Amino acid sequence: MPILAPVVVAAALLLLGWAWLRSYTRHNAVMLVPDLAGASIAEAEALLAKRDLSAVVIDSVFVEDRPKGSVVDQDPDAGDEVKPGRKVYLVLNANQPKMIDMPKLVDLSKRQALSVLEILGLRVKEMQYRPDPCTDCVIAQLYKGRPIAPDDRIRRGEAITLVLGAGERGERVPVPELTGLTFADVQLVLNMASLNLGLLVECQGCNTPADSSFARVRRQSPAAGANNRISLGSTIDIWLSIDTAGLRPAENWNDPFRYTTPDTTEDVLE
Repeated sequence: MPILAPVVVAAALLLLGWAWLRSYTRHNAVMLVPDLAGASIAEAEALLAKRDLSAVVIDSVFVEDRPKGSVVDQDPDAGDEVKPGRKVYLVLNANQPKMIDMPKLVDLSKRQALSVLEILGLRVKEMQYRPDPCTDCVIAQLYKGRPIAPDDRIRRGEAITLVLGAGERGERVPVPELTGLTFADVQLVLNMASLNLGLLVECQGCNTPADSSFARVRRQSPAAGANNRISLGSTIDIWLSIDTAGLRPAENWNDPFRYTTPDTTEDVLE
């Protein structure tokens, strides 16, 4: 029996250690992470404290249609099961957009300028065209109707007007097919086609901003067609509908080659 004593002691120690470890790690204790979207930091901290969780703000972004200072993202996500004492990392909506340096777009191609603006978080308000030998080359950059110089400070999310060359012959482009596209996709196609959005005449069945974001184009003016050509920088009016049955985008609608003018084909191939 004395030989078994060390074995018994070791087993007892292992059992006690296992029990302590389960207690220390709260093995069976889990908490559901609450949904913090839209809550202020104070509200988020109070909600988390009730579940023995804590908040850590790791970043901020600017979302125009969200309350300032509210939670726009969280990790872990709402509904996840976590241990008590876990930190929940939050991204808040900034009080105002971050300031950035305006890039130099003049002398870039339209394609290059759009890429730079997208990377920096700036938008295109419209594209204006003036006679110039270089078709679809940026010849001026405007902000609120006035020239804006490179390195001038500007808020992220602002809209820039691009003044582009229309060529010496007054280039005309086919009217693109917009049927079945969302509002965001329409802007993408019009940018590629060197055209502008005219009027949003109607959004049939739309009652909330969310409805309009999911709605699709059911009609456009002028109508699409390879033989229906309009001047660079012209506008297209659209009608949207929340009823998307039968509204499908054209095949390869997001292929830039579909909207390339003759003088810019070489630039796209770079």
